[in-house]
Amino acid sequence: MKLLSVLAFLFLLTPSFATTPPDEGMWLPMLLKDYNYEEMKRLGCKLTPEQIYSVNSSSLKDAIVQLGGFCTAEIISDEGLILTNHHCGYDAIASQSTEEHNYLKDGFWAQNKGEELNIPGLTVTFLVRMDDVSDRIFNLEKDENGQPDYLAIEEEKAKIEAEYSNEGQYTVSVKEMFDGNAFYVFVYDIYRDIRMVGAPPSSIGKFGGDTDNWMWPRHTGDFSMFRIYAGANNEPADYSAENKPFKPAHSLPVSMQGIEEGDFTMVMGYPGSTDRYLTSYEVENLQTKVAPSLVNLLEKRLSTMRSVMDRSEKLEIQYASEYASMSNSYKYYKGQLRGLNKFDLVGKKNIYEASLKTWINADSDRKEKYGGMFAQFDKLYSPADQLDNNISVVNIAGFAPEFVTSLGIAVYRMERSMDDVDDARVTAMKDIVAESATEYFESDKQAMDREIFKFALDALKNDVAKDDRPDMFNHKLYVKKAKGSNERFVNLVMKKSILTNEKKLQKFLENPKQKTLDKDPGVLYVNSLIEMFQTKIQVKQMERSNQLSNLRGLYMQALQEKETEKTFYPDANFTMRVTYGTVKNYKSWEGKEYETFTTGDEILEKYKPGDHEFDVPEKLRTLISTQDYGPYARKDGKLPVCFLHNTDITGGNSGSPVINAEGHLIGVAFDGNWESMTSDLFWQDEYVRTISVDIRYVLFIIDKFAGASHLIDEMNLVK
Repeated sequence: MKLLSVLAFLFLLTPSFATTPPDEGMWLPMLLKDYNYEEMKRLGCKLTPEQIYSVNSSSLKDAIVQLGGFCTAEIISDEGLILTNHHCGYDAIASQSTEEHNYLKDGFWAQNKGEELNIPGLTVTFLVRMDDVSDRIFNLEKDENGQPDYLAIEEEKAKIEAEYSNEGQYTVSVKEMFDGNAFYVFVYDIYRDIRMVGAPPSSIGKFGGDTDNWMWPRHTGDFSMFRIYAGANNEPADYSAENKPFKPAHSLPVSMQGIEEGDFTMVMGYPGSTDRYLTSYEVENLQTKVAPSLVNLLEKRLSTMRSVMDRSEKLEIQYASEYASMSNSYKYYKGQLRGLNKFDLVGKKNIYEASLKTWINADSDRKEKYGGMFAQFDKLYSPADQLDNNISVVNIAGFAPEFVTSLGIAVYRMERSMDDVDDARVTAMKDIVAESATEYFESDKQAMDREIFKFALDALKNDVAKDDRPDMFNHKLYVKKAKGSNERFVNLVMKKSILTNEKKLQKFLENPKQKTLDKDPGVLYVNSLIEMFQTKIQVKQMERSNQLSNLRGLYMQALQEKETEKTFYPDANFTMRVTYGTVKNYKSWEGKEYETFTTGDEILEKYKPGDHEFDVPEKLRTLISTQDYGPYARKDGKLPVCFLHNTDITGGNSGSPVINAEGHLIGVAFDGNWESMTSDLFWQDEYVRTISVDIRYVLFIIDKFAGASHLIDEMNLVK
């Protein structure tokens, strides 16, 4: 990790007249007053910076939470009721679903708090505060290269985290920004008793399915509801029937007033990852190697999964969440690749880097400092290098069979302890294997594993260069016993391996012998896959990562020294950010003009009876056809469903509140349009849009469709 000088750091944080478009940027909330507030006011914001983020008094930040480490949610009542996306709650909904009570298909609505369902493992994380601690890192003693020692940095980070934890009360994380050129500490309070309150059926919450995913116009009621429970003194606690609904410092008022074109919107949440400052070398590698490989592998894996899931409702429920997540990734990378090919980002980066090189070469000091970095980037991304392809194959295919991750890795670790003189350690490893085996065989994963294992072998054999493949393909069990056939080897593993045969595993655990493992085809696969990863991928990956860390820090410093009139924002890294803009329509890449809003009558136009993506519940069809919208209709009498706005979001923002100029909830962000698939890499103001579900449609579904008006009674409605 390369650290820059304090002077360079100040370049990063000195406010200036930004050339960044007002709707671009994922901004740290503690810095809004310095960077963004005047522009926010110009767009219509009526809140003060302290009403958005404050440590000393309640603010919007106290109503915005991270859900499970992967999504965002918002508190909408004084009893800890939270709102997020249906797709964010999908795994929780699936975990509670059975063939008898299929909440994915039929929806779920707790009629009282006693009916709310505990979701083990789900957490809600509050941001307590964030602080700039860069000086503490930069002031560490330097090595001969003028950089703080890596271990010294880690020690200082640990000290900071301990100081802010309040003797273990809080979870604390020191995060680097700008490729290691700034450091912030984030203090969190994590609640562990989270219960499911309500979710519409997938025919509403996932309406449009994979076809409409990342697309506009959209008509998805993408929301679900949970509740935070607390122990004594409103503090975090493990699940207990004695726990009480959490009392928040702030909950969002819910607006019934509607929205119009040009209205101010603000999104607060936890965006996961962006790469806006990549070099041309990195973008070209993504465009020519990474994205094509991922699209190819994900398409095949999804096809394989679908062929199994279609066999029964049980299998559909069992794999619904995994399939939905993978399908989302597939379409994302497909759209990203389309955008990269269309807009030639590599060419644009090359043009900019040419001007950067000219600027560097115009000064001897700059030339000495930065002159060699482009050659180093070039060397790291040799056209012949297959590292990224191999990483994709191993992650998407190689480790995909459940018997590998659930059981195979545990057996691999046990094998390495079998000669250990410490009997207690050997016994402990056996117990881990036995526990893993119970989970695997009880979950009945073999039907899927058979097909996924065949996909994995095909990918490892066909998509990886011969010298990089697992050694298993040269082993006698594969060459002779299976006659070099992937199909035969699959049959061999599924019938003979201790990893797929419960009785054989039990017999092995009763009398563990090395020769049993040496003859086992499943163990052979796992061991050779791990060896491939460790010797042919991991070492190279770590070497490149370390070099890139230094180079990116240097590259960022060069950008900042050259672009002194630009205010830079840090890439997303799952820390709280604020983005703002206005309700706004757009034209597609092909020039097609799209409306800003969608309405309920358009749902019936998309309706396809019995279709798994476009079926519509009978009750919803009746409500729409009779225009029984209650108080949730627009001024023109139509039912609002979704809308567009030009805020800057990415994965992790799912479930984020869309907040109006007064700080009231007007929608829930759940997607980006097709043209936004490249926005993690570069911003296009004229094309990139956030897709959000109108809060009035959410309320309509809760009240008129589900009959759960008791939930609305909890909310502070602004009419």
